Amino acid sequence: MKTIKILLVTLIVFSFTQCKSSKFDKTPPFKILKATYTNWVGGQPGVRGIKVEIHLLKRGISSFHSLYFKNHKTTLETTIIKEKMVLIGHFNTSTRRDIILDANPIKELKNEAPINLKLPFELKKDEAVISYTEHNSIRYFKLKGLKEVK
Repeated sequence: MKTIKILLVTLIVFSFTQCKSSKFDKTPPFKILKATYTNWVGGQPGVRGIKVEIHLLKRGISSFHSLYFKNHKTTLETTIIKEKMVLIGHFNTSTRRDIILDANPIKELKNEAPINLKLPFELKKDEAVISYTEHNSIRYFKLKGLKEVK
Protein backbone atom coordinates (compact mmCIF):
# COMPACT_ATOMS: atom_id res chain seq x y z
CA MET A 1 0.00 0.00 0.00
CA LYS A 2 2.87 2.34 0.86
CA THR A 3 4.49 1.66 -2.52
CA ILE A 4 1.29 2.60 -4.35
CA LYS A 5 1.12 5.93 -2.50
CA ILE A 6 4.74 6.72 -3.37
CA LEU A 7 4.14 5.88 -7.03
CA LEU A 8 0.97 7.98 -7.09
CA VAL A 9 2.71 11.01 -5.57
CA THR A 10 5.63 10.63 -7.99
CA LEU A 11 3.24 10.45 -10.94
CA ILE A 12 1.38 13.58 -9.84
CA VAL A 13 4.60 15.55 -9.32
CA PHE A 14 5.95 14.42 -12.71
CA SER A 15 2.74 15.44 -14.48
CA PHE A 16 2.94 18.95 -13.01
CA THR A 17 6.55 19.37 -14.13
CA GLN A 18 5.56 18.37 -17.67
CA CYS A 19 2.81 21.01 -17.71
CA LYS A 20 5.27 23.69 -16.63
CA SER A 21 7.80 22.84 -19.34
CA SER A 22 5.29 23.11 -22.16
CA LYS A 23 4.30 26.72 -21.48
CA PHE A 24 5.09 29.05 -24.34
CA ASP A 25 6.18 32.67 -24.33
CA LYS A 26 3.48 34.99 -25.62
CA THR A 27 5.88 37.82 -26.44
CA PRO A 28 9.37 36.57 -27.30
CA PRO A 29 12.39 38.91 -27.29
CA PHE A 30 12.65 38.66 -31.08
CA LYS A 31 10.42 39.63 -33.98
CA ILE A 32 9.64 37.10 -36.68
CA LEU A 33 9.56 38.56 -40.18
CA LYS A 34 8.99 35.43 -42.22
CA ALA A 35 8.79 31.66 -41.61
CA THR A 36 8.77 29.12 -44.43
CA TYR A 37 9.50 25.46 -45.02
CA THR A 38 10.47 23.48 -48.10
CA ASN A 39 10.10 19.75 -48.71
CA TRP A 40 13.03 18.42 -50.73
CA VAL A 41 13.72 15.12 -52.45
CA GLY A 42 17.20 13.66 -53.03
CA GLY A 43 18.59 11.88 -56.05
CA GLN A 44 17.88 8.37 -54.75
CA PRO A 45 14.54 6.77 -53.89
CA GLY A 46 13.47 7.36 -50.30
CA VAL A 47 15.91 10.23 -49.64
CA ARG A 48 14.07 13.37 -48.55
CA GLY A 49 13.82 16.05 -45.92
CA ILE A 50 12.42 19.40 -44.82
CA LYS A 51 14.24 22.74 -44.59
CA VAL A 52 12.74 25.39 -42.31
CA GLU A 53 13.84 29.04 -42.50
CA ILE A 54 12.80 31.63 -39.93
CA HIS A 55 13.81 35.26 -40.55
CA LEU A 56 14.09 37.48 -37.45
CA LEU A 57 15.02 41.03 -36.64
CA LYS A 58 18.37 40.82 -34.86
CA ARG A 59 17.92 41.33 -31.14
CA GLY A 60 19.67 40.32 -27.95
CA ILE A 61 19.09 36.56 -27.92
CA SER A 62 22.26 34.79 -26.93
CA SER A 63 21.48 31.34 -28.27
CA PHE A 64 18.83 29.37 -30.07
CA HIS A 65 18.71 25.64 -29.42
CA SER A 66 16.14 23.45 -31.11
CA LEU A 67 13.29 23.51 -33.58
CA TYR A 68 10.33 21.16 -33.28
CA PHE A 69 8.27 20.65 -36.46
CA LYS A 70 6.06 17.83 -37.81
CA ASN A 71 7.04 15.31 -35.11
CA HIS A 72 10.76 15.98 -35.61
CA LYS A 73 13.39 17.83 -33.61
CA THR A 74 16.64 19.37 -34.87
CA THR A 75 19.25 21.87 -33.77
CA LEU A 76 19.09 25.35 -35.25
CA GLU A 77 21.75 26.95 -37.41
CA THR A 78 22.03 30.74 -37.07
CA THR A 79 23.22 33.10 -39.82
CA ILE A 80 23.01 36.86 -40.27
CA ILE A 81 21.99 38.30 -43.63
CA LYS A 82 21.62 42.10 -44.06
CA GLU A 83 20.85 42.96 -40.42
CA LYS A 84 18.45 40.01 -40.18
CA MET A 85 19.02 36.79 -38.30
CA VAL A 86 18.01 33.61 -40.13
CA LEU A 87 17.35 30.40 -38.22
CA ILE A 88 17.64 27.26 -40.33
CA GLY A 89 16.53 23.78 -39.37
CA HIS A 90 17.21 20.70 -41.49
CA PHE A 91 15.04 17.62 -40.94
CA ASN A 92 15.92 14.26 -42.46
CA THR A 93 12.68 12.42 -43.28
CA SER A 94 14.29 9.73 -45.45
CA THR A 95 12.61 6.35 -45.52
CA ARG A 96 15.59 4.54 -47.01
CA ARG A 97 17.58 2.44 -44.57
CA ASP A 98 19.97 -0.42 -45.10
CA ILE A 99 18.61 -3.47 -43.28
CA ILE A 100 20.57 -6.65 -42.69
CA LEU A 101 18.48 -9.79 -43.04
CA ASP A 102 20.29 -12.97 -42.15
CA ALA A 103 19.62 -16.44 -40.77
CA ASN A 104 22.11 -15.59 -38.04
CA PRO A 105 20.35 -13.20 -35.58
CA ILE A 106 23.71 -11.91 -34.31
CA LYS A 107 24.32 -10.23 -37.68
CA GLU A 108 20.87 -8.58 -37.52
CA LEU A 109 21.81 -6.83 -34.27
CA LYS A 110 23.59 -4.19 -36.35
CA ASN A 111 20.22 -2.95 -37.68
CA GLU A 112 19.14 0.41 -36.27
CA ALA A 113 15.93 0.49 -34.30
CA PRO A 114 13.23 2.79 -35.68
CA ILE A 115 13.08 6.15 -33.93
CA ASN A 116 9.67 7.20 -32.65
CA LEU A 117 10.12 10.68 -31.23
CA LYS A 118 7.43 11.80 -28.79
CA LEU A 119 7.46 15.59 -28.74
CA PRO A 120 6.50 17.40 -25.54
CA PHE A 121 4.21 19.63 -27.63
CA GLU A 122 1.02 19.13 -29.63
CA LEU A 123 1.66 20.76 -33.01
CA LYS A 124 -0.49 21.28 -36.07
CA LYS A 125 1.03 20.85 -39.53
CA ASP A 126 1.82 24.59 -39.89
CA GLU A 127 3.20 25.09 -36.35
CA ALA A 128 6.73 24.90 -34.99
CA VAL A 129 8.35 25.49 -31.60
CA ILE A 130 11.63 27.35 -31.13
CA SER A 131 13.67 26.82 -27.97
CA TYR A 132 16.11 29.52 -26.88
CA THR A 133 17.93 30.77 -23.80
CA GLU A 134 16.89 33.95 -22.01
CA HIS A 135 18.08 34.94 -18.52
CA ASN A 136 19.82 31.57 -18.09
CA SER A 137 16.64 29.55 -18.64
CA ILE A 138 15.37 27.66 -21.67
CA ARG A 139 12.25 29.24 -23.12
CA TYR A 140 9.83 28.09 -25.83
CA PHE A 141 7.91 30.01 -28.46
CA LYS A 142 5.19 28.46 -30.63
CA LEU A 143 5.29 29.75 -34.17
CA LYS A 144 2.03 29.48 -36.09
CA GLY A 145 1.32 29.79 -39.78
CA LEU A 146 4.50 28.49 -41.42
CA LYS A 147 4.10 28.73 -45.17
CA GLU A 148 5.22 25.98 -47.54
CA VAL A 149 7.47 27.14 -50.36
CA LYS A 150 7.70 24.94 -53.45
